Amino acid sequence: MIKFDKLMLVADIDSISILDDSAFEKKVKGNQVTSMRYHKERPYLLSIKIDYEEREAVLEFTGKILQTDYPKLISEETIVECFENINAMGFCKIDIEAMMDADVMKCDVTQDVKYEDIQNLTAFIKSHISNYNSYVCRIAKNKNLVLEKNVNSRKCKKRMTIYDKGKEMSNADNREFVSDNHLEGAFDGVCRFEINLNSQKQIRDSLAIKDTRLRTVLASTATPISDFVEAAVTQNSNGPEPNDKKEYLTMLVLQDCGYDLEKVEAKMRYFHKHGTKISTVMQPYRAMLDKMQSCNSKIALSDLLNMLR
Repeated sequence: MIKFDKLMLVADIDSISILDDSAFEKKVKGNQVTSMRYHKERPYLLSIKIDYEEREAVLEFTGKILQTDYPKLISEETIVECFENINAMGFCKIDIEAMMDADVMKCDVTQDVKYEDIQNLTAFIKSHISNYNSYVCRIAKNKNLVLEKNVNSRKCKKRMTIYDKGKEMSNADNREFVSDNHLEGAFDGVCRFEINLNSQKQIRDSLAIKDTRLRTVLASTATPISDFVEAAVTQNSNGPEPNDKKEYLTMLVLQDCGYDLEKVEAKMRYFHKHGTKISTVMQPYRAMLDKMQSCNSKIALSDLLNMLR
C-alpha cells in the first residue's frame, strides 16, 4: 500500500464550506473578497486557500495531521481520518466524498523501514550510485542523504531523501508534537525514504496511473521508492582480494580519490573514449570498495529492495 507524508490537492470550491471566516486571511480586490487563506506550519503543515476567482479550493497538509496515528502516514486507509481531523478544528468542513475527486498536484511518497544502522545504510547507498552522471548524491547540512535524478526538465526531476526519522522526531521542533501525541520511541531505528513528486506528470509516471484524482493516487499499487533505488543504486558481487598488480592499482586509484566513487568515475571518463560503457569500467572499483569497507559486508541491495516493496 502506497503512503505519503504530504499532499497538495486542488478541488472544486464547493468541496470546502467555511464555518468561521475569521480564521482566514482575506485578499480583497475593490470591495470583493477574491480569496481566503488559512496557513499554519506547526505542529504540522495545513494550508487551505479558497480562490473565488478560479472557483477552486487548494488544500495542502502533512501526515502529522493524523496526530497519534502519524506513524501510519497518509494512505487509502487513513485519508478519511486526515479530513475528519481538519473538520474537527471547527473553522471549515470538508466534503470528504467530493475531496476524493480532487486533483493531486504534488505529493511526497514515503516509506519507513526498520534499520538500526542508518548511518551505514546511507554510506552504502552513497558509495554505490550506478552512474554519477545520471544521479547526483549528496549529504545535506542536516546529514540527510539526498539523491536526485540529473535532468534539466523540472517535470522530470525527481528527488529522494533518506534519513533517520527517529533522530528528526527528537529535535526541538518536534518534541511537543511527540509528547502531545504519546509517540515517544515510535520512530526509533526508523529509516525514512521519501520521494518528492512535484508535477502531475511525475505523479502519473511514478505511480503508473492515468489520472491524478486523489482516489486514483491512493489506490496505486506501484512501488516508486524501490524502483528509484533499484535504478540509482548498484551492487557488485564480492570482488577479488588485492593480491596482484592490477588489483593493487585498483586500490591505489580508490585511495587517490579518497574512496569516493564519484571522483573515480570522473577520472575514468577522462581516460576513456566517449561511448565506453562506464559501468564495466567501474566494476572493479566497486568490487574492491566492497571488500575494503566493513559496512558493505552487512548490507545487501536485494534485502533493501525487498524491505521497500
